[in-house]
This record gives sequence, C-alpha cells and structure tokens, in this order.
Amino acid sequence: MTSHYRPEVDGLRAVAVVPVIFFHAGFDTFSGGYVGVDIFFVISGYLITGIIYNEIVERNFSIVNFYERRARRILPALFFVSVVCLAVAWVWMLPEEFESLSQSLIAVNLFISNIHFWQDTDYFAGPAEMKPFLHTWSLAVEEQFYLFFPLFMLLVGRIRKGLLISLLILGFFASLALSEYASRHHPSANFYLLPTRAWELLAGAIVAIYLHRNRARLSPWASNLGGMCGLALLLYAIFTFDQSIPFPGLWALIPILGTVLILLFAGERDVAGSVLSLKPVVGIGLISYSAYLWHQPVFAFARERSLGPISHTDFILLSILSLLLAWFSWRYIEQPFRNRRLFTRPQIFKTALATSCLMIGVGFYGTYTQGIPWRFNGELEHLVMVRSQKRINAECQSTPGNLRSLQEACVYNESGGRTVVVWGDSQATPLVGPVADRVDALGMKVKQFVYTNCLPIAGYTRSDEPECGRHNEQVLEYILGDDNVEIVVMLGRYPLQFEGVSFNNGEGGIEHDEAVRAVPMDRLDIADDRLRVDMVGALLRETVEAMVNAGKKVVLIYPVPEVGWDVPYLLVKEKLFGVDRFSPLSTSYEVFKQRSETSYEQISKVEEHNNLLKIEPARLFCDTYLPSRCATQIDGDILYYDNNHLSLSGASILVSQIFEEMSDKGWVSDEELRLSMLSDGSAGEAMQGEETKHLRGETR
Repeated sequence: MTSHYRPEVDGLRAVAVVPVIFFHAGFDTFSGGYVGVDIFFVISGYLITGIIYNEIVERNFSIVNFYERRARRILPALFFVSVVCLAVAWVWMLPEEFESLSQSLIAVNLFISNIHFWQDTDYFAGPAEMKPFLHTWSLAVEEQFYLFFPLFMLLVGRIRKGLLISLLILGFFASLALSEYASRHHPSANFYLLPTRAWELLAGAIVAIYLHRNRARLSPWASNLGGMCGLALLLYAIFTFDQSIPFPGLWALIPILGTVLILLFAGERDVAGSVLSLKPVVGIGLISYSAYLWHQPVFAFARERSLGPISHTDFILLSILSLLLAWFSWRYIEQPFRNRRLFTRPQIFKTALATSCLMIGVGFYGTYTQGIPWRFNGELEHLVMVRSQKRINAECQSTPGNLRSLQEACVYNESGGRTVVVWGDSQATPLVGPVADRVDALGMKVKQFVYTNCLPIAGYTRSDEPECGRHNEQVLEYILGDDNVEIVVMLGRYPLQFEGVSFNNGEGGIEHDEAVRAVPMDRLDIADDRLRVDMVGALLRETVEAMVNAGKKVVLIYPVPEVGWDVPYLLVKEKLFGVDRFSPLSTSYEVFKQRSETSYEQISKVEEHNNLLKIEPARLFCDTYLPSRCATQIDGDILYYDNNHLSLSGASILVSQIFEEMSDKGWVSDEELRLSMLSDGSAGEAMQGEETKHLRGETR
C-alpha cells in the first residue's frame, strides 16, 4: 500500500522544486526547470490518491476530513506568504503593479489564479517575472482537481481495481490528447488550465492505485534500471527542454514517465532511491512546498527593488534566502497547523474562511483604487500619472484572443465628414489623441485600427498570431474601399519583429518580453531571416503603394527609438529609493541606429510619391537635446510611458512634426495648420485627468 513513508518521494520533491527555482532565476543550464511543476503534479496525484483510495477501501473515507487535511497542508503557509507580500508591496510597488497584485490576490484566494493568469492577456501587464503570485496557478490547478476527484473516487472507488485503473487511464489519454492539440492551437490555455493538466495528476493516481497493497517485488537490477531510467528522463527534461517546446503535450510524457518510473521502482536499496533518500535531499523535499511559495515573490520583489539587472550571484543568494524562508515557514507555520492538538477542525475552517475573505477584500480595494496611489507623496504623482497613460484607449485596440471588428473600431470627432485612419501596433495608440485634436478643427474624424504587436502591413502576420494578418487585410480593404478616408498614419515597432529579438540598450535596460517575428502570411515557417525580412519589406511597399495609388495620403513613420528601461518606472523608483540622477535619462543613438538599420533599409525602399510622407522620430529625439543620445525626458516632460511607447508629451511632439511636414507638402493649408495648432493640447489635459477614459467624449 502507499500509506507508508517513502523518503525517496520527498527527495523527488527536491528534484522538482530546485530546478523550478533555478529556472525562474534565469539560469540557462536549467532551461527545462519548469517541468518541476509537472513532477509535483504526479507526486500530488500519487500521494493524495493513495490516501483517498486506502480510506475508501477501509470504508473510513470522509470528504470533510479530506478538505481539512488540504486546508492544513495548503492554506497556512499560503496566507503567511501572502501577508508578507502585501506588506512589501505596500512599500515598494507602484500603483499599476499593486493593482495587478491585488487582482491576483483575489484569484489566489478563490483558487482560480490559473484562470486569472490565462486571461491576463493585457499587453500592458508587466513581465511574468514581476508577478509575485504567478506561480500559484499550479496550486489552483491542484485544488480544482481535488474539488472533483474525491467525489469521483467516492462514487467509483470501490469497483474492481482493474476497472478503476482502466477508467483513470481513459481519462489520462483523453486529457493528454486534449493537451497535445491545445499545445499547438491554444498554448496559453493549455499551460494554465485543468483539462490539459489533469492527465499529469491522473498519472500519479494510477500509480497509487496500482501499488495499493501490491508493492512489486522486483530483482535489484530491475529496480535499479527502472529508477535510474526515471531519474535520467527527469534530468534530460530539466537540462535540455526550453521554452520553445510546445508544453505540456506529448513532450511532457518524458518528465511524467520519469516520475512514474521512480514512484514504481525506486526504493531505499537501489541507486536512484538511495540518492533521493539522502538527508539533505529529503530535507529540501520536506520544505519544498514553502520553497515553491517563497521563491517567486523573493525574485519578483528583488527585481522590483533593483534598478538594474540582477547578477547570477545575486540570484544564488536569493535562492538560498528562499530556502531559509521556506524552512522558517515549514517549521513555524506548516508544522503547527498540521497538529490537531494545537488547532481543531472548526478553528482551521473558521480561520481559513475569515482570512480568505480578508485577503479578497484587500484585493478588491487595491483593484478598485487602481493600486492605492495615495501611498505615495505628490513628488511622485507626475511620474505615476505618465505610467498610467498606457491605459488610455487600451480597450480600443485588438489583442491576441480579443480581435475587434472594424465596425467596433473607436472613432473620434464622430461628426467629421472626412476620415483619418491611425493604423499600426500599440505604438500607434499614443498618436490617436493628438491627431484627433489636430484634425477636429478641420472637420475630420479619426478611426483607430490598432492590433497589439501587429505591424501595419497587409499580407504579413506575427509569427505567433495569424489573426494579426487577417486584421491587416481587412484594414487595407476598408481604406481602399472608403472614399472618405483621406489620410492614413502608419506606425509600428518594426525593429522588434524584423530582428526577432527583444531590445537591450547595452546600458542595463533590457526588455524581458518575448519577441515575435514578422512573417509573410503564406510562409509562416520561413527560416531564412534575410529572406523573411525582404519579403515582409516587399509587402510593406505593396501596402503603401496600393494606398497612395488609390489617392490616399499616407504618413509612414520610421521606428520610434526603443529605450530598454521603463522610463517613468525607473525614474520613480530612483526617487522612491533615494537615488540621485545628475543627467537626464537617455540611450545611445548609435545603438538605436544599429538596432533599426534593417527597418530603415526596408522603409527607405518604399518609393517616394506625392501622396507619401515619411517621418523620422529619431530626428526629433536623437542627437538633438543631447549629443549622440536619444532623449527620454525633456526638462520635466517624460517622452515615454514605458520602454518603447511614447507618452502624451512625446506623441504630441511627433504629431506636431507630422503636421508641419504635411503643411510643407501642401496636404494642409497654412490656415488649416493654424486651426489645428489652436485645437492641439485639449486632449492632453483630458488624458492627464482621466487616464482610463477615451480621449474625447464622442468616442464610441
């Protein structure tokens, strides 16, 4: 039976948690360390099912007892870590991050954090490594599984053992098949949701039922072979897998099979079991749950506190700190609450309910107040407000999984007869307000066609998002088919997708968001980068030529200089932590030129035309205010609201230049230019005062 203590299983927990910690610490050697979560799932299914099945067979299983054990095991340490996180976040986290933390805190206490993080597709959400509660998605998967599985076992647990295992195997393969399909078609849902993870828990459940009163008596060589093969499979996955593998799915069979083999064959007398039973390994395994809870917040808050990249040495020290905190919470939180003589069942349930309600209440308050901004003094208010500009019109742009039809596009100055289209990725969104203000006096309306990380090029798409391509085809068709469209403003972050790598400014400003590549819609699997970029560049030329030849006036904007740092975030952190800045924040002009060389080359190939105006933001921001540098702030004005998107101030400067050059080209008269200048700026004031609303009252 499976109820006796197996030290090698605690050792297996150590094999699961240490790679997860090192993976999240960014050590490339542990590129597959994320499989530690899958190992945990199998172990959990094995241990919990072993207890449930044994009690069902002995006719003393109780649902109430089961959930009491789960509450004692899971909740005390989780609550303790959550309280500490809230205290640190109160001091260190800016409103936006605190609001995000508050939302996840609600999800954590409702055990739906996997669903929350799956749906958290907001482009403006911070990098995953900055979310202290991100790792709780796996706890949510387990608790959702154990909401139904004990009831299932209660109904069928007493049928013939072979038939029960057959039913579980059927569920195993159904979930695995769904996981393999979703790994290629719905990767985010596949990673986070129970239906595509259940097979991993069921793998452990099947082993537990098979071994119940049936511990196989194998020869030493067979046990050694089985255990060593299992350990080898785990090590193979941990050290060779990376984030490019569709996961989970069939690839996940490798660590799952490895865990199953260890559970089946490893024992204290064979090599694998002996290694896993070593006292230091078992010791880490005993505190593995608390270590798992602590490591992500420790890393996230270290990144919050740091103004630059964290070294590997620092991450090793942070990992050790996570283990020390884990020992403390295991010794003084986990252990006491498991003792029924110290805490009775009613006390456990009442305390759990009260604490959960309190946490959810705090989460709702933090969300409702948008991060409790009054925690900071007025000196930081301006910088915080600049960061909040990313919310403006965010609901007007399409994102993966949330494609807005063209009929749903936001319209500004709706009474206008002629139309200006702003077309591009999220870098185009900040231009909408200043453009709308400028053309309001000219009797023109503005339509916003923005898709996150989707360049304004017909016939192209993101390497990971076919909907982007379909969106662009529809936009071009609309522009060519509507005689009211006079001007099209095009802006996209070409360097990101042409180069296919995120930006590093060489001075400590390193983006952590995953980069995507620009690919032709009919060549999604193209591998030759030079050919790929040339083909997408040709599609850009065809897109622009189709519009200018149809009589549309096109403003084609070269790349906006990327920054690497989240500008207002870094500046407010410096003030918060008492760091003096003796010169304005800026980046290397030379680095920008190298980064954007390919983009400039492709945009420059677009043939000149009377209906085409090319604008270079770098002429405004680089080698002007600071020699050989690209400015991110001018006096008290911040030019970016994050690491690559222009703020209201930056966008207004760029739009002013656009209208000056449109006047020079004869697209607008001197009188129209004067009128547009008189109306300019009203949107800015409205945006500053109502960050989350549309720029103008007539927006729909």
